[in-house]
Amino acid sequence: MESTNTLTLGQAYIVDDKPMVLTDITYGRYSFTDGRYGFGRTLGRRASDMKILDSLKVADVNAQDILDKLKASVQYMAEYYQSK
Repeated sequence: MESTNTLTLGQAYIVDDKPMVLTDITYGRYSFTDGRYGFGRTLGRRASDMKILDSLKVADVNAQDILDKLKASVQYMAEYYQSK
């Protein structure tokens, strides 16, 4: 089953009732981040995911803010694990 929606990498969408940025589309899977390291959502494996993907709405937020938050979160985790 193919998604009929055209999604754009780097665009923010409302996923699970919160803004998330589409960060990766590989192997038919759509990966979204909410800006926290290790959190987000991946869609595309199940038929029910296609229904969700087809109904996503663009979020009225600055996607770069979410990506900057993700970068800071990754940096924090890297520093944390390097300090151990």
